Amino acid sequence: MRLQEICEEIMEDVDGALGCALVDLGTGLPLAMQVTSDALLDSGAMEILSAAGAEYFRGEVGHQLESAMGGGAGRPPADTGFVEEIQTTTEDSYHFMSIVPGNEQTVLMLITDRTANLGLGWVAMRRTLRRVQEGTRRPARRVSSAPIPKPASPTVPEPETPAPTNGNANRRAGRRGIRGR
Repeated sequence: MRLQEICEEIMEDVDGALGCALVDLGTGLPLAMQVTSDALLDSGAMEILSAAGAEYFRGEVGHQLESAMGGGAGRPPADTGFVEEIQTTTEDSYHFMSIVPGNEQTVLMLITDRTANLGLGWVAMRRTLRRVQEGTRRPARRVSSAPIPKPASPTVPEPETPAPTNGNANRRAGRRGIRGR
């Protein structure tokens, strides 16, 4: 599925959705974007929000948070930093942002109005993140769709062996015999 279609679908799924973007962390530019709000569209605000979100994930604030929380101790520094998800609330809107699992150079961003349900917003984000992750992974290389033939083997009868018994079966049988006396 195309990234643009994924943005369109999350916008349809979330009541109060104003804009959605998949953002490249390296450049801060949207890879795909869908906007229903004239305010976000006309002013170019979605591009500005994309750049600001990318800067938060890879920028100084994220690195300071990582240092303060002890996230960098004992491991090599990550390209994307310590922060995985962000939720920001403004007077008029909610901003949901999350790194795409398996593609740490991409952020999914959803902007909603304040009528949106926060829990349902995150549910939609997580569902969409899985879809984006599946869509951005390289497909497994298909070698062949033909079934692999099994080598012919001579039919040799299996030797018959008595069924194994366990100690519990023997003890139960023994007890029955004692009770019956």
